This record gives sequence, structure tokens and C-alpha cells, in this order.
Amino acid sequence: MVIKKIARNKLYLSTEEIMDISPFLRQKYRLKVNDDISSLYDNISYEAALEKGIFLISLKDRTKKELYKKLEEKYQNNNAIKKAIKKLEELGYLNDLDYSISYIKNKKYGKNRIIYNLTQKGIEKKIVELAYEELETEGSIDDKRLENLIKKNEKKLVYKNSDLKKDEYLKQLKEEQKFIQFLARQGFSLDKIFEKIKEYKSDF
Repeated sequence: MVIKKIARNKLYLSTEEIMDISPFLRQKYRLKVNDDISSLYDNISYEAALEKGIFLISLKDRTKKELYKKLEEKYQNNNAIKKAIKKLEELGYLNDLDYSISYIKNKKYGKNRIIYNLTQKGIEKKIVELAYEELETEGSIDDKRLENLIKKNEKKLVYKNSDLKKDEYLKQLKEEQKFIQFLARQGFSLDKIFEKIKEYKSDF
């Protein structure tokens, strides 16, 4: 495995791999064109992936799956990538539970949609459930979000004892139905939606 070219912090190898590498690692291993790095390949790949992983996480929070995919774009040594990810977990840079907790706090979706989104990002459902357990010490997060959305959109609700004419009442009823559909798309269960809307109306 020979270095064919070095340019713009990339190693062009005889295996056709193009590896991202920092000036620090180039200097550390004294890498030059035509060097045979077969015996150093695993170490260089691991350290380069580790550095790149830290850099990528510094730009934005990522799940293990997301980071793995990003590193796969830069390196072909899968074992080195896995080793780097494991090290990042040990160092506290990468934590799917912390990511889930932060995601839940910052999104206003219902639990169903959040679970779907996070599992799409590669996080196990049991980790998402654990994140909810850690956060739901003062009542249901889902309930509070749903109650807030209903309160903000109270004008879209229709009341049986309202003074609206029939046409106006039917128009308002359609608005409420659209609002219920919107809440369902946000990941709230229909049972919970109807329950909370009924509770809200009963206060008036």
C-alpha cells in the first residue's frame, strides 16, 4: 500500500483509496509520496477517523449511526471507524441517550413522531424510551406540548353552545378537524388529542 500523492490534506493510495488526514498526522508519521504504509495503515486510519470524528461532532451533535456514515465517506477501513466511534463514546463525545434527551427537549413533536425520527437516525427505541423516562419526572412531556398547542390554536376549536349560525358552525367544525389532523401528523395519538381538546373545552 503506497502513497501515490499527497494534496490538500488527503492521501491518495495505490489501493485507490483517498484518505482525509490532518497535517499533524502527516508530520507524526512523516508521510511522503512513495512511502509504503501497509504496516501503519490501521493506526493511521484509526487516528485520522478519530480526529475527523471529533471535528464533525464539534460542528453539530450526531448519533453513532450518523457519524459512522460520515466517516465511511472519508475512510475505507471499517474496523478503524468502529474503533474510533467506540473511543469517542468512551471519551463522552458520542452518546445516543444524551442526543435523544436533547432532541426531545428541542422538538415540539409528539412522542410517536419523535421515536420515529430518532430510530431513523439509528437510535434504538429502548434508548429513546429511556430518554423520556429521564425527562418525564414532572408529568408527561407529550401532554404539556399538546396542551400548549391546543391553547395557542384555541380559535380553531368549535363549541356546541356557541352562537354561531349553522354555516359558520360547520366552517368552524372543519377548521377543528383540520387542526386535529395537524396534531396527529405531529405524532400525538388521536385518543390523547380528543381527551385534551375535551378537557380544554370543559374549562369554558
